[in-house]
Amino acid sequence: MMKKWNRALSLMALSAIILLSGCGSNNTITNVHTNKGNTGSTVGGKETVTFWASAVTPERDAFFKKIVQDFEKKNPSITVNYLGIPGDLNAYEQKVNVAIAAGQEPDITNYFISDLIAKGVLQPLNDYFNKWSQKDKISPETIESVKSMDPKGMKMYALPYSEQAWNVWVRPDWFKMNNLPIPQTWDQFFTAAPKLTDKFKGQYGLSIRGGSGSANTLEMLMYSYSGITNYFTKDGKSTINDPLNVKFVEKYLGQYNITTPEDDLNNGWTELSATFQSGEAAMIVHNLGSASSFAMAFGGDQSKYKAIPFPKSVKGNEVYPQSTPLGLTMFKSAKYKDAVWKFMTFYLSKDINSAYGKLYGEIPANLDAAKDSWVQQLPYMKMGVELLNSPITKFTDNPYYLPGYTVIQKKVEPMIQDVMAKKMTAKTLLDQWADLLTQEKAIYDAANKM
Repeated sequence: MMKKWNRALSLMALSAIILLSGCGSNNTITNVHTNKGNTGSTVGGKETVTFWASAVTPERDAFFKKIVQDFEKKNPSITVNYLGIPGDLNAYEQKVNVAIAAGQEPDITNYFISDLIAKGVLQPLNDYFNKWSQKDKISPETIESVKSMDPKGMKMYALPYSEQAWNVWVRPDWFKMNNLPIPQTWDQFFTAAPKLTDKFKGQYGLSIRGGSGSANTLEMLMYSYSGITNYFTKDGKSTINDPLNVKFVEKYLGQYNITTPEDDLNNGWTELSATFQSGEAAMIVHNLGSASSFAMAFGGDQSKYKAIPFPKSVKGNEVYPQSTPLGLTMFKSAKYKDAVWKFMTFYLSKDINSAYGKLYGEIPANLDAAKDSWVQQLPYMKMGVELLNSPITKFTDNPYYLPGYTVIQKKVEPMIQDVMAKKMTAKTLLDQWADLLTQEKAIYDAANKM
């Protein structure tokens, strides 16, 4: 009973302090100035541009307000119309799609997905970027990540602002108490889970994400385990149902209700994080965006939380998902495109990009910002930088460019729950998942033939 009470308290605290990428939970919408859509208006001789931010929290909202205020002070001829939208990314995407259908889309958004490219509503930024005097200050890796969204034309449909490193969060104190090594291999990972589980005390070696976002997490973990880096074979068939991936899913989802809490079946990120913070789980998987909330929850005691790389694959190599392209986009309908570009590059200036990275737990795209002392002083950020820049790290070629990629992930989430509940086999799940990806790839290739 005490564990459940602690968990409830942790959930309440988390809703107030969570600073996760794409996991905003505040229920207020902030609008700076009055125009909400893409009016492209000139008021009092000023050019007006609109900026929408996704998944805002109170802390993020304050950050964006400050950016707008500072920009307008330096650019008195431009007014930035800012709208901070709370909630999850699905809700944000729906709002953007409704705005596009009504011809009221913003000029700028910080949400970049392939569906917007497919709709033909985004402005290519290659010419703007190539003429920008500060272009050499932006990480080449993030530029390539953005261009990978258009594998045919290699157009830049976004200005990248950060990279996101995924990792395993562990309780070092639990491992030390049980004389267990911090996992460097998947064998050590799966060996530790039962040894760190004591159901009588309400403690589990692992907590897994069975609710919203489960497919994305499971996908990157299975490829990290198998060591496979290509999502498709040369003839366009998905590799997601490779026998090594099947083996991992059997092992990982097979932990459910044995070394994990029973309510993991429906838990999304908020609940998963609360499980870790309340002392119920020794290991969870997320990205560095959760660092701020963990630091607050544990009072900065780093003996109770640590970010470690994914264990080495069964092939011995270290495999990670290609970074999700993160960037600011400009809509074609923007009337004052030069003003929009000016705001976008202001957003990428060193001090602002550094402050953004620290707030979101992401690695700044601005190379000077990425060298700031806080990046090296925070162990988890240093781990992320070293991981993403290590010559031995191999990255999967995630097909972010496929318009239906994330849609497919949402489709398979209920099937993941079925595997956890022993209603479906891991092989059946991955075979169906592979069929969906193979079909999506064929449709994309047919539509984009030279």
